[in-house]
Amino acid sequence: MIGFSFYLQDPDAENQIIHAANLGVRRAFTSLHIPEEKGELAVRMSELFKFAQTYGVEVHADVSIKTLEYLGISGFLDLASLGVKGIRLDDGFDMTAITALSKVFSLSLNASTLNEEELLAVLESGIQPESLIAWHNFYPRPETGLEEVFFHEQNKRFKHYGIPIHAFIPGAGSKRGPVHMGLPTVEKHRFMNPYAAGVDLLSHVDAVYVGDQGTEGNLLQDLFNYESLNILSVRMESARLPSGRYKLRPEVSRDVFRLQNTRVTGAVEPENTIRRTLGAITMDNDEYGRYRGEIQICKRDLEANHRVNVIGRVIEEDLPLLAFLKPCHSLVLVNEGRI
Repeated sequence: MIGFSFYLQDPDAENQIIHAANLGVRRAFTSLHIPEEKGELAVRMSELFKFAQTYGVEVHADVSIKTLEYLGISGFLDLASLGVKGIRLDDGFDMTAITALSKVFSLSLNASTLNEEELLAVLESGIQPESLIAWHNFYPRPETGLEEVFFHEQNKRFKHYGIPIHAFIPGAGSKRGPVHMGLPTVEKHRFMNPYAAGVDLLSHVDAVYVGDQGTEGNLLQDLFNYESLNILSVRMESARLPSGRYKLRPEVSRDVFRLQNTRVTGAVEPENTIRRTLGAITMDNDEYGRYRGEIQICKRDLEANHRVNVIGRVIEEDLPLLAFLKPCHSLVLVNEGRI
């Protein structure tokens, strides 16, 4: 599942909701206890939540025990009347409150901090695992995002009980303040291509949310296509190869990804038969006989071959995506310019 985020003091929040909804992304996260946000927050909250409802967007809100005072509302049930589908509990809620809220909202637990004892206390209260979500934090300050081993260990706990896991990646373009350094769950994703971070995260969790408000470009669309249609989008530079959709062969080669149905009968003269590096895009020339025209992407550095033309390259930022290509995957190559 793919989701996005919007925030009360983001003047572009309505456009974020429209953009996501038009792409078929119908799950949103927001936080209702951000210290930096000031002003008539309850009014703004009501406006935004009703706006999201009109576009069929389901809102899940992060709350703490300070949220009521922060927003100036009388109780958490008021959020249900505004269309909030689920709430994610930060620290400070006792079991009585958790049990009561679970009867009204889809309930998310803090997957980054909850230990085994605390999780068992929730389950022993009678709340069914399938009605819960284990939802990780995001971390605005660089160097504070989760370490991978810890992240995976936490996830094992929730998977054991059949509780779905949600987590965050940074946005594309604009980043939420006050630090403006991305909102990842896992620290290694902070400065990674957000699309590559999302593809990576989808192999470990059930839902990926863009933590920042920034979803510029094709980020949501590309993530949606990858999850729903198994289509991976990779940017490249080539003077010879146009943008287009290709399919990988069903077997796995050690050194290259081979694109199906790319061989040609016409001449392919030897040209630019240079050393091939990771991410190089190549085309077999006439010297390879019946293989002429076959397009490949290099998985590792390879020596020059007079029978292989180098016709382009995957851009540096998208090289991590190659690790996620699998047999028979559909691959969209997007030409960013000539080299």
